[in-house]
Amino acid sequence: MELQNYRAIFKSIPAVMVALSPDYTILDLSDETAELAGRTPEDLIGRDIFTTFKPNPSVPDEAGPRDLRASLESVLATGVRHVMPMTRYDIEDPERPGVFDERYWAIVNIPVIADGRVDLIIFRALDMTHVIRGALDMNS
Repeated sequence: MELQNYRAIFKSIPAVMVALSPDYTILDLSDETAELAGRTPEDLIGRDIFTTFKPNPSVPDEAGPRDLRASLESVLATGVRHVMPMTRYDIEDPERPGVFDERYWAIVNIPVIADGRVDLIIFRALDMTHVIRGALDMNS
């Protein structure tokens, strides 16, 4: 299979999926990721993931960004995939800059090893917000 076909498969995966360099630069992403961000892939590729998906300033103790960084650092240091616990990481509404939507994610960070070192990280996130909100609704 040609490289172009692999790229087409990666881009069309129905999940938030991002290929990151070891310095957390977005190298590629699925179409669903771009749609979620409300931007084109060209707007996102080449940018730092933490600058692109910045923390919600109205929730200064939100652990998601800090925990994501720790997970990525673990993958780089160990070369072993890391499954994060359910994580809150709010996303800025692309149509309302400065307004964040509360989101919960199931995240896995997967190393891609080349020449004995982590060459890139595949970040995969499933939006679990509907599950969390449903559980909260049941408890209220």
